[in-house]
Amino acid sequence: MGTNGNGKRNGWTYNKETLKNKIENNKYVKDVRQKLMEEKLRKKLKK
Repeated sequence: MGTNGNGKRNGWTYNKETLKNKIENNKYVKDVRQKLMEEKLRKKLKK
């Protein structure tokens, strides 16, 4: 959390790096979920 000069919290502070990491992590999570769904479909179709 970021703070103003008077010590009060002003919410989350974001810079380019943290935003980039957030996007990359979301993309990674999406890729993993997609692979899991594809595996489930393959198993279903084999039966």
